[in-house]
Amino acid sequence: MKKIGILIRSLKPGGAEKQSALLASVLSDEYSVFVFYQYKEASPANLKLIDRENITKVHLNGNIVSKASQLRKNIVKNDIQCIFAYLSSDNLIASIATLRLSQCKVYGGIRSSRLPYHKFITLKLLHKHFQTATIFNNHAGKDLFISNGFLKSKSIVVPNAINVNGTDADRQNSERINIISIGRFVKAKDYETALQAIKRLTITSTRKIKYYIVGFGPEEQNIRELVDRENLNDTAELIIKPDNIEDYYKKANIYLCTSIFEGLSNSIMEALNYRLPVVATDVGDNSQLVIHNQTGYLTKNKAPVDIANYLQYLIDHPESGRSMGKEGYIHLKNNYSTNKFKERYKQLIESQ
Repeated sequence: MKKIGILIRSLKPGGAEKQSALLASVLSDEYSVFVFYQYKEASPANLKLIDRENITKVHLNGNIVSKASQLRKNIVKNDIQCIFAYLSSDNLIASIATLRLSQCKVYGGIRSSRLPYHKFITLKLLHKHFQTATIFNNHAGKDLFISNGFLKSKSIVVPNAINVNGTDADRQNSERINIISIGRFVKAKDYETALQAIKRLTITSTRKIKYYIVGFGPEEQNIRELVDRENLNDTAELIIKPDNIEDYYKKANIYLCTSIFEGLSNSIMEALNYRLPVVATDVGDNSQLVIHNQTGYLTKNKAPVDIANYLQYLIDHPESGRSMGKEGYIHLKNNYSTNKFKERYKQLIESQ
C-alpha cells in the first residue's frame, strides 16, 4: 500500500483545511495517509473526517526549519512516496523537507487566484525548482499564474470537492424571500455592493426581503456600519459562526456572491448542493460553477443594479429559481463530487 502525506497549516474551520481533511478521507480507502499539521487548532468536522484507520495525524512544531526536519524524518521513516502541500508555508516546508529525496514527489498547492507579491515570488521559485508540480483549485488562478511565469507543464487544476448529498429543502412560497451570503468578512467579498443591491430590492420588490450575511472576519464592524448607513437593520442580519449553518442554506431562496475575486468558491458549491439558484459576480472560477441563465446569473463586479435586477427576477419567478437550483445540483454532482476528486488525485499518485 502506497503511503501519502498531506501537509496543512491546521485543521481549523476554513476552505483549505476542509479540503485537506476531505482528501485524506477519500484517499484512505486505498492508501496509508499521513496528515501533517503545523498548528493544533481543529474543527470537530475536520477531525471526524480524518478519524479513520488508515490515517495518521502528526503535529509539526517549532520554526520552519524544525518543522521541515520533522517532516523529512517522517517521510524517510515511513517511506512516504508523495506529499501534497496546501497553503503557502506548507509549500515551503514540504519543499525543504523533500530536498534531494528522489523517492518522494512533492505537489505544491495554490488556493487563490491572487496572492501578495512576496508569497507569489516564493511560490514561483518553489514551483520551478523544488516541486514536482503545483495543484491549483481553480482555472482562473492557474491561467493567471502561468501568464506570470509559472510553467504550464507543471501546473495542474484539481477543483475542490463536496459531499454531494442530495439535500433538497422544502421551500414553500411565502411572503418573505431569504437571500444569503456565506464566507469570511473580508473586503474581497464586497458586501457594500451586496447591501446596495438589497437596498434596491427593499424599494422595488413587493415581497419582504431578509438578507443573511453568515461568517466572521475583520470587516464585521464595517459591514455593520454599512447596514446602518443603508437603513437595512430590519432587512440585513449578520450571523457570526453559527453552529447550524446548514439551517441557513435550507431556509434560503437565493444565494448571493458579490466577490471582487475568488478561487473556486466553497460556499457557492454548498449553495448548489442545497439546490439554490445563485447570483454571482463573474470572477475566478464562478463561471465554472454558475452557468449563466441555467443554474443562476453572472454579473460584473460592483454592479448593484444588475445584481438587484437578477435577484428581482428570481423573486418574481420562483419556478425558474427552483429549476435553476435543480440544474445546479446536477452540475455539481457531475463535476465536483468526492468521487471525481479522488479519481484526479489517484491519477497523480499512480503516474509516479
